[in-house]
Amino acid sequence: MHISTPQEPFPEIGRVQNPAVFYDGQDALVCYEPSAGPKGGNVVLRFARVIDFRMTPVSIDGRRDSRYPVNPGTFSEVIGGAETARWHRSKARHWIIIFNDVTIEVVFLTVEIIDRHLEEGPQDGALLNTLNGLRGRGIIAL
Repeated sequence: MHISTPQEPFPEIGRVQNPAVFYDGQDALVCYEPSAGPKGGNVVLRFARVIDFRMTPVSIDGRRDSRYPVNPGTFSEVIGGAETARWHRSKARHWIIIFNDVTIEVVFLTVEIIDRHLEEGPQDGALLNTLNGLRGRGIIAL
């Protein structure tokens, strides 16, 4: 087992806001504030075919005692861990994402950016806009 940085070139996580999350038992949408940069705004990721999803109120400081040595404010992938062993044929992946006061662990099959809001604003509002757009296109039922 080892920890690596995922191959996907997602924008770096900002250090101020915690994410807004929607999970329906199949997909998990995570809206986060990227670090300061020319694009700003919010990014919405879609984790598809989710096997396990956990969001815990564990802060950056609390993760020091974690079973996996991951860095805060980054996307970390656990390679060869127990969480994905049962689904190795489907190539399941296990990511750990640490925000200021929240840690997300997700075991899934695919991930992609599905929306990017260039305007700054709260993550929950950006996530609701994305959900409404997906509903309008018949991709998700609310």
